[in-house]
Amino acid sequence: MTALLIRGATVLTLDAADRVIEDGHVLVRDGVIAAVGDGDPVVEPGMRVIEGRGLLLAPGLVNAHTHSQSSTLSGFGDRLSHPAFMWLTQAHTARRTPDETRLAVLLTAWAALSTGTTALIDHFPGQRFSSADIGAALSAWHETGMRAVLGLRFFDGDFADIFPAPGVLSPTMMAALQEVELLQPQPLGELRELAADAIVRWHGRDGRIGVFPAPSNPDRCSDAALLLCAELAERYDTGIHTHLLETRKQATLAQARYGMTTVAHLQELGVLSDRWSCAHCVWLSEADIGLMVEAGAVAALCPESNARLGVGTAAIPAMRDAGMRLALGTDGSGANDNQSMHEAMRAAATLHRAGLKERGDWVSARQTLAMATIGGAAALRQQRVGAIAPGWAADLVLYQLDHPAWTPLNDPQCQMVFSESGSAVETVIVAGEVLLDGGRPTRFDPTALAQEVRAMAVSLRRRNADLFAVATAIADSVQ
Repeated sequence: MTALLIRGATVLTLDAADRVIEDGHVLVRDGVIAAVGDGDPVVEPGMRVIEGRGLLLAPGLVNAHTHSQSSTLSGFGDRLSHPAFMWLTQAHTARRTPDETRLAVLLTAWAALSTGTTALIDHFPGQRFSSADIGAALSAWHETGMRAVLGLRFFDGDFADIFPAPGVLSPTMMAALQEVELLQPQPLGELRELAADAIVRWHGRDGRIGVFPAPSNPDRCSDAALLLCAELAERYDTGIHTHLLETRKQATLAQARYGMTTVAHLQELGVLSDRWSCAHCVWLSEADIGLMVEAGAVAALCPESNARLGVGTAAIPAMRDAGMRLALGTDGSGANDNQSMHEAMRAAATLHRAGLKERGDWVSARQTLAMATIGGAAALRQQRVGAIAPGWAADLVLYQLDHPAWTPLNDPQCQMVFSESGSAVETVIVAGEVLLDGGRPTRFDPTALAQEVRAMAVSLRRRNADLFAVATAIADSVQ
């Protein structure tokens, strides 16, 4: 790869010394930061130079939980209960062709890159998957050039947390549900074969692609499935990604099923470890927090989607104080409407403040930035990602300082969290490669993509009319 030099920028390093370098430069070789400094660097023949005057250079943000299949659902529904939201989402995202899966991934990448995200975990898909589904998603993420982990989202049990109470659905509706095959479980033998094949073929490719076993939710899976996840993760040295205790009902069902919390059950089963990254974590008990801290598991917090669906507010200050490893996610666009990690950071830093009397207990801007950078990298099991320092990955973002969010430049860390929304993003670099230049993706055409996505949405509505009819009827019964 050609060496890359960014010079003259204000550099927000987020390194061990928390340096902010005015008139700084960063030299990149082979996708890795080779030097960081101030003053005039030496320009070598053939080197690409990006002039950073009037720009802020910061580490790329890491989204530790999203769903590419939901990228077409911005503005989807309002005042929906969590179960109603889940049922309607199924109709919108099921029966996609491999090309439609690709379009959804590219749309997610466009939204992420445009707001300063360089790496993410895609919890994919929402339904029983095939090798063609996995291949389409992974090929698409490889095409984007982003640092991406595909979490193979599966379940081999029931979605008891969203299913209507016994007797609510008529026999006719139950028969219709069986006919359209919504939320059909993944047989365990099939999962073992598909997951192992995907991991062997894709995990670690180009240093940017990862594949994790990823239960939809531990409570929707058998113990045998959870043990299989641990086995696969150990054998191939991957992480495990999951939803965890997003709703009160999930916590109640776990107590009824196990006689203990979900986290305690994972610990008793012997699978809880530092390989786990767990989205939401809204209904953790104090003991659960202690078990996750002891195991080294990561909580991938999604404050905006939790607020949007009204499921609760995660105890972020308590988790921080206990020493839990914390990351941030946007969740899918259906539950959050965008992929802006800046907005996720603002929510994580502010939602709890009214309930805490001592301002010293509030989550600070710097702590929130850590969640959205090195915390997210920990969820992806990526080393040396999330800071601007020699030897670290060259995952970088340039922001326009002549933007209202940055005028004047008062405190770069605070403005990253409280002022910026992602709208000032100018250039995004992953592993030393420019993936967004002048606000436009370099590896795919966003104009053509938008046209194809609009056509896809119309086609899916027509094709999935039977799913929409059933999902709407069930959603009405659980709303």
